[in-house]
Amino acid sequence: MDSLPEMRNLSGAEIEYMSLREESLRRIEGRQQILSVTLTLAGAFLGIGWGTGGAMALLIYPPLAALLAAGWVQNEVRIRTISAYIRDHLEAAIPGLGWERYSRQIAAQSRFMGFPIDILSIGGIFILTQVLAIFLSLFRFERSFVELLMLIVDIFSIIALVLMVNYVRQQSSR
Repeated sequence: MDSLPEMRNLSGAEIEYMSLREESLRRIEGRQQILSVTLTLAGAFLGIGWGTGGAMALLIYPPLAALLAAGWVQNEVRIRTISAYIRDHLEAAIPGLGWERYSRQIAAQSRFMGFPIDILSIGGIFILTQVLAIFLSLFRFERSFVELLMLIVDIFSIIALVLMVNYVRQQSSR
């Protein structure tokens, strides 16, 4: 969408396609930033908690990761919605388009235990780092009320994250 004269020669479907592709790319970048932030925070909280911070530093990470995962889920679902719209509505209207349909066929072959590989890998990173934080916290656990409360919150955070990953899996099969 560089210049107005070029835009005048495009159909509404072509303009819509370009706009949706731009939004999709922005969301992909956002998704990657969330994953990078999550891994950085995991390293920081796990390092501090295992070093000198104790169980509380480790127990703070799982709910934080669940909230970051909610942002990842939102972006992932919107990316998949945009892809489905392009595939189902715009590919027929714009000659030469076909990537979304082809991509869906390939993705259907890239599943493990019913999960698309990309969802399994990113969701697995969130879940694994949460479980690791809880596991390591048990070695530093002092059984205080606040630690027990945080442990309960952490367990609910993991359950919420598993439900979110499953939701994305369900959305990917549509």
